Amino acid sequence: MIKKILVTLFILILVIVISIASLIIFVDPNNFRGYISQTVKDKTGYELTIEGNLRWHIWPQVSILTDSVKLSDSGATKPLLTADNMRLDVELLPLFSKNLAIKNVFIKSATINITDESKGENAKNSTQAITNSSEKQPSEDKKNPSDWKFSLNKFEIADSTIAFQHNHDLINFRNINLLLEKNNDKNLSLELNGNIDKNQQDLYYSLNANIDLAQFPEKAVIDLKKLDYTFNGIVNSEKEIKGNVTGVFNYQKAPMQLDSQNLVFSINDNDFTSKINVRFDNKPVIDFQLNSNKFDLTPFIQKNENSTKSTNVQQTSPVVSNVSKNDNELSMLNSFDGKAKINIKEVKADKIALGNLNVEVDNQDGIANLKNLTFNFANGQIAANGTANGKQKNPQVKLNTKVSNINLSSFFTQMNMAYDLDGIFNASGVLEANTLSTTKLLENIKGNANIVITNAKLNNINIQSIIENAAAKYSNGNISSENHKKYTEFHKITTNAYINQGNIDLNSLNANSETLDVIDSSGRVGMVNRDLDVNLNIKILGGWNSKSETIAKLQKVTIPLRIYGQFSNLHYQLDIAKIVSDVLSDKLQQRLDKLRDKLENNGSRDKDKSRQKAVDILGEFIKK
Repeated sequence: MIKKILVTLFILILVIVISIASLIIFVDPNNFRGYISQTVKDKTGYELTIEGNLRWHIWPQVSILTDSVKLSDSGATKPLLTADNMRLDVELLPLFSKNLAIKNVFIKSATINITDESKGENAKNSTQAITNSSEKQPSEDKKNPSDWKFSLNKFEIADSTIAFQHNHDLINFRNINLLLEKNNDKNLSLELNGNIDKNQQDLYYSLNANIDLAQFPEKAVIDLKKLDYTFNGIVNSEKEIKGNVTGVFNYQKAPMQLDSQNLVFSINDNDFTSKINVRFDNKPVIDFQLNSNKFDLTPFIQKNENSTKSTNVQQTSPVVSNVSKNDNELSMLNSFDGKAKINIKEVKADKIALGNLNVEVDNQDGIANLKNLTFNFANGQIAANGTANGKQKNPQVKLNTKVSNINLSSFFTQMNMAYDLDGIFNASGVLEANTLSTTKLLENIKGNANIVITNAKLNNINIQSIIENAAAKYSNGNISSENHKKYTEFHKITTNAYINQGNIDLNSLNANSETLDVIDSSGRVGMVNRDLDVNLNIKILGGWNSKSETIAKLQKVTIPLRIYGQFSNLHYQLDIAKIVSDVLSDKLQQRLDKLRDKLENNGSRDKDKSRQKAVDILGEFIKK
């Protein structure tokens, strides 16, 4: 029995050896050279050049090895693909029936150039080039058509590089590992990983997908099982950006469009659900929806000393100088039309917290209309409608804005700004900006606004005490305030504001409380320099703890008070000496007029009595 088994094994080995020997002797792999090249040209329109002789490789599997290969476009100055060698793993038995059944095409250390130099007639007009290729003079291989059949089950690229040129930017796709394998005649599996680098910024990616070609070329379905990514670079971030994407994408040829189903992706710890539909007309039309419970922007804006220093160094290097500049940051709006609807329940950016962010955008011909932009902020709400213009030389964003019930204490705290003003802020107006840069936004906002602040409190300054303490130095009476608080309260502050170059110019500033009235005042608040300079016209209504004619007179005059300085260190200026001098001189004139009237009324009496009466009246006046 054992002898029979050994004989059988020997016969099998002998048959295999004879088959392989016959393959090497009778089947020349160079017979496939023209057939493979022509098949590639028919399918893609590109020229495949195989240099050197094709040769068999028997162990560990039957393979055809090549020397260097090139894939070129007609008329291009550089090849699209170059590789030092290529391996085709073939099935043995189909070769005897003239069927080149390739199990795998393996290309290692390939360089793929997608640049202007590698683009030829096929890239410029692929449809026309492919059509014309069938009309051109047939090659030698076509004159002697091969009766070989061809099939491919797997295509693999390892450790390869793609140089991709977009406008003036060159993006390198490195360490590419691609595996494309047939599951059946109409279904492919795709695995791809590698990294992309540009200007010392790296994006690492790894994806796995199934491609359904049952209705191809009219339709195709891409089931993206997984796309993981990690981003590192010179961006001012304390940690890397990473996440994943899953979803199903449906492709349709006529009309050409791509839409998604069950699209879910994450950015760090933020999860999103989305839906996108793209119609590829002469100008793409995009319909986009985005929903999320939370979006934390803090990692993208945080700065540390090391990242700041490295960024400053890179800004002076030739790498950054190669980046193209565009005056209009919104010019991309001209490249597509579309709509977007975004709903995010919570947005965080360091200390800033927004709630229930909703916005609808409709972009047509480079002008985006923003509808129903609303979000909660600092215990209040901000709502706006407007436009973003990408057609002009410079960007322009114009918003009709309404601010409701913003708590100023919460606002300044979230903005990390020192402040001395509390209250509930309401405003409405039209604002414009000609930049999207966060570092330049405050100084580039322009517009007009009507502002109302209720339950206002000016901390660290008691205006009434300032006036009363100053007045006490110029009065013989005992003047003191009943209000010993370290702040000033107003029921309401109203003003018209003009915003320009980071300053808020205040006109028609009015305010009122039980003890103070501020009328027809003006000033400036600097949001960039965080300072203010305000001139207040004040009337004291009450709060004095003593009674005199001086106090009564001060309550009738308007007192100018200037408040100025940094938000965290405010100062005041009050010329109380002139005010009291004016009040006393006016009171003296009244006394003299009264004295004159009394003297005239007593003119018919005895002169001695009149003289004595005058002395008494003057004495009474001097005492007062």
